Formats: sequence, C-alpha cells, structure tokens
Amino acid sequence: MGCIDRLRQLGFELPPPFPALGSYNVVTTAGDQVFVSGLGPIKDGKAVSGVVGDDMTLSDAQAAATMTMLLILASLEQSCGLDNITRCLRLTVYVRATSSFKDHPKVADGASDLLRDLFGPTLLPARSAIGVSSLPMGIPVEIDSIFARRASDRSSNPQDAAP
Repeated sequence: MGCIDRLRQLGFELPPPFPALGSYNVVTTAGDQVFVSGLGPIKDGKAVSGVVGDDMTLSDAQAAATMTMLLILASLEQSCGLDNITRCLRLTVYVRATSSFKDHPKVADGASDLLRDLFGPTLLPARSAIGVSSLPMGIPVEIDSIFARRASDRSSNPQDAAP
C-alpha cells in the first residue's frame, strides 16, 4: 500500500502544499536526504495561530502538529513523491507556549504519532521539542525535518545534479 492510501486509511488527506514565504526552498535534497524547511499549521489557506497554555490547549496544539506534519508530507509528495520516502530521520518541533508550559514533547507527539502510523513504530525519527516565545504569523507550532528517500529517486531530481 502506498503512503497516500495509508494516509487515507488513517483518515487523513494531504492539504495543498504551502509556498515559501521568503528566499528559500521549502524542500531541498542532498543525496538520499530530503530537507524540509520549517512549516506550521495551515487550515483553509490560513495560518492557525495561538499560544499553547494560553489560548490553545495541549490537545489543540497536538492537532496543530499533526496538521503541520500533513503539510510537510504534502510538500514531499509535490517535490519527490511520498512513495520515494522511506522514513523521517529528524524532527525539530518549535512550540510557541507560555513560560509555564512544560509539555512540549507531548505537542511534538502530534507529528511523531502520524509518522509512526505511516512508516511504522521502528522507524520513528530523532526529535527535539523546543519552547519559544514567538513564531511567524503567530503559529503555535513550527516543524523542520529531514527525510530519507530511495536511492533510485535521486537520479531524476535536478537538485542532485552537479553544478
């Protein structure tokens, strides 16, 4: 079963990919690694905003992390095809929260649990969850990530060509 079918089986649909907001690529590759720039939760084309522990609950923040991971997966699908991705290697999850909030890893689980369900429990990524006081557009969660892709996909990606 392909990744898109597996996501549907889990009850998820990929959102439209979100364009870069500055001078960078949302997705870039090097060898068998795919790097995804920091993305946040987008719903109906608009950024979800909030501060975890203030106007956003832990459950809402976990849902925002899941929403963000779906956007990351949509970017991967557009860039190199999700079925060419073998696993996530690394996640860095930034959580915009009050200074008294202590459950940053639980927020990050919203993204990690989706990856576990998609790729399997033995292929969970390394991960950091970091509390911050602000994020672009007032989003509650930003995630950057590194994925591994099949070696056979590398030859067709222009980013891998030597200059």
